[in-house]
Amino acid sequence: MNAHSSCQEKRSLLKDMDYEGEKKSLNNHCHDDNDILDYQKAKKTAKCQLLTASIFVFIFMVAELVGGVLANSLAIMTDAAHLLSDFTGFFISIVALIIAVRPPTKTMSFGYHRAEVIGALLSVILIWGLTVVLVALAIIRIIHGDYEIDADIMLITASLGLVINIILGLVLHQGHHSHSHSHDHSKHDVEEIRNYEAIEVDEVTHVHKSKNINVQAAFIHVLGDLIQSVGVLCAALIIKFKPEWKIADPICTLFFSILVILTTVRIVKDGVSVLMEAKPSNINFDEVINALCSINGVMMAHGLHIWSLTTDKAAIAVHLAVEDTCKGPEILNSASSLLRNRFGIMKSTIQIEEYKEDIMKDCSECKGPEK
Repeated sequence: MNAHSSCQEKRSLLKDMDYEGEKKSLNNHCHDDNDILDYQKAKKTAKCQLLTASIFVFIFMVAELVGGVLANSLAIMTDAAHLLSDFTGFFISIVALIIAVRPPTKTMSFGYHRAEVIGALLSVILIWGLTVVLVALAIIRIIHGDYEIDADIMLITASLGLVINIILGLVLHQGHHSHSHSHDHSKHDVEEIRNYEAIEVDEVTHVHKSKNINVQAAFIHVLGDLIQSVGVLCAALIIKFKPEWKIADPICTLFFSILVILTTVRIVKDGVSVLMEAKPSNINFDEVINALCSINGVMMAHGLHIWSLTTDKAAIAVHLAVEDTCKGPEILNSASSLLRNRFGIMKSTIQIEEYKEDIMKDCSECKGPEK
């Protein structure tokens, strides 16, 4: 179904609905100060989480490194190396978050939002490099077997590592879903939402916000370390009671190194998607088209582009063909508010133009992408 026929259906649904929004001002400018404040608050929260985690990581990293050397345990040193990568990653992420909130300039007109994506990718690259080194050391130990391990020190260090990683996980956990609920029961806003939805009036607007990619990257790092700490603890117990099974140490290193690599693939995928300007996964292209077409006076929405500035901030550009260009300011206001309130898109560029059916109905560019 193309955009033109979709708009025709939307207009038929709105035909018998009285629209009072034309007589009232929506009083919504294209920039929402509350949205800016919420965005800055989210960044500040992420920075505090990473700073707290960095303190814990640095203290225990030093302790675990000493414990690994004293115990001669490669698994413990692997855990310490992962903590080093976590600490470095946290530092990169904190710097990226500070840069990300800098205001736009004439050169960087979109601002520095993608600095945090670059920071997250550098963090992942670091941990992959260290993991490769540790895997190589583990293979050497398995082949030669000329090493001894102090199981007592290994056991104590692994136990402490488990506790610290649990604390870090709690500090960095962001939850599975983050919703912004805006409740306003005034008749004006109900009518406004009615215009957007065309059929169903909902007095609660849900804006789905993605997790901060740097805190997500940090959480995944810690999750990998937590699972590894469990494995190291199990290996320590085995070596404690069965010293001849010391091979459990390098085997543990190999297994959990692979696990950490697998858990960071998603971060790389999300980061590359942002750098490639892909559409955010939580926004449906067709839903945006249909919602814009449901605005009174809009005949067609085309030339739609949706891309990610970062994982939790999107931008949009679209052309709206309208019946009466004199109503352009009202339609522009409605469209901007719809994109903010329903889809959480704060940066929008909307071009209002006159609808010309004979030209637009057969235009391949106006029909938009099929996939």
